[in-house]
Amino acid sequence: MDILERIIENLTSDEVRRFKILSNRFKADEEKKLLVLFDAIRAGDYKSIEDEVVTQFYGDTSPKSKNSYYRLRNKLLSNLEKSLLFYHFNYKNSIEAYSNIQLSILFRERGLYREAFYNLKKAEKVATDNDQFNILEVIYSEMVGLAAYLEVDIESVIERRKENLKKIEIMRANREVLGMVTQHMIKRNFARSKKSESVIETLESVKERLEEHKGIFHSTSGKIMILRTVVSILIQKSAFKELEEYVKETYEDFSNNNLFNKDNHATRLMLRIWRINSLQKLHDLEAANEEIEFLYEELKMYNRQNFNELAFHYYSSRVFNLKLTGDLDGAGETLKEAFGIKEILQNDVHELYLLISRADQFFSQELYSKAQETIRKIKAHKGYSFLDEELRFYIHIFEIVNCFEARDYKSAESSFKSLRKTYKPFFKDDFYGKAVKFIEIVMRMNTAAVEGKKVFIKSAYKNFIASYPSSEIGDNQIFPYEIYLQSKLDDEDNYYQLLLKSLKKR
Repeated sequence: MDILERIIENLTSDEVRRFKILSNRFKADEEKKLLVLFDAIRAGDYKSIEDEVVTQFYGDTSPKSKNSYYRLRNKLLSNLEKSLLFYHFNYKNSIEAYSNIQLSILFRERGLYREAFYNLKKAEKVATDNDQFNILEVIYSEMVGLAAYLEVDIESVIERRKENLKKIEIMRANREVLGMVTQHMIKRNFARSKKSESVIETLESVKERLEEHKGIFHSTSGKIMILRTVVSILIQKSAFKELEEYVKETYEDFSNNNLFNKDNHATRLMLRIWRINSLQKLHDLEAANEEIEFLYEELKMYNRQNFNELAFHYYSSRVFNLKLTGDLDGAGETLKEAFGIKEILQNDVHELYLLISRADQFFSQELYSKAQETIRKIKAHKGYSFLDEELRFYIHIFEIVNCFEARDYKSAESSFKSLRKTYKPFFKDDFYGKAVKFIEIVMRMNTAAVEGKKVFIKSAYKNFIASYPSSEIGDNQIFPYEIYLQSKLDDEDNYYQLLLKSLKKR
């Protein structure tokens, strides 16, 4: 896929609308072709019809026609880029600063020096507000150049430029450190690596290579900057064992060197939260429970300054631990307590995640009508559209399964039709193959129940577990599909009992 197709594929609906409004102002034949080409590319799978489009425009696919076609493509790309710049001028301050610099250069070349300086001042304000230090260097260079034609407070400009250069140097050092750290962390395949080197040891080797920037590795702000970068990479790699060890060692380093204080207390709490999440992923629930209790005590420090912001993580991890240790009643009581804290509910996403947890709890207790009522609250919530589309897809699947368990077969069928329509691309994407296959099996059971027939899913279950990896507890899919299907074959244990047994085996 070339750059033109990639740009068109990633346009927002507003950007598409703006481009078409601008293009429709022109009635020339070439402009009409541009819109036809734009729509053809945006429809997808363009390579398969490209020759048809060339023939439609120029009568054949001869070299001459192809040359005309490629000129048209280049013009479409140019028009799109101009449209994007024009559209985002009022929404992206970084672009506004560049635009003012360009205007200043235009005025300078015409001898309008006051107007040029005026635009540079505008650009300086925007760049300063947005910490655009490299752009400020360009602005100050232009201001110094204008001093030959206009009375400028040159000493003030030079002083501001010196201060800005110091910031650029700090930024350069930070970027070099983060760049090196990121490269070394990304290259490591922690799940399969033969190296015994820990994350801390990896960072030490990076520090040795960046001797001139060693101060960053020793300063508190530098340590926090590196910490957030490393944690982000480890989470992306699902390297939870390494993440647990790294945040534990980092916490001990900060604690032993008295680096924790009121100003960085949120980092202290996040270290605790990251370790809890890692331990839960590793199914070390006993250690996770100890960390959860420590987290609660630390949330009360400094007159609870970060409680409103991070209390959700305490309650959600506590509920999760209680569910995985077989205490659904305790999980329910904890959720009830969390819903009584209005500060948590001020964040729509946090409230929605708590509602999802409550629906899952009712489902595990086989209280399907209560689960369905909770799912309806989730989908009707004003913040539901802010949830990631993938998570909404999994919530929809969860709703269908719950309808089936509640023997509301018509609602399950109706909801499945809505799922296929709403998430049509997901059904064609191999990434969601497991979820699609699962819900198709569930719908086979649903159809059989409607028709009063017995359905045999033993072979479907065997194929399912052979084709897809086991679910990670706590993934977006809300509940592990293979364990649910297993419960349909097991006469002794229900879904939740099988879930607890599977955890003991891991």
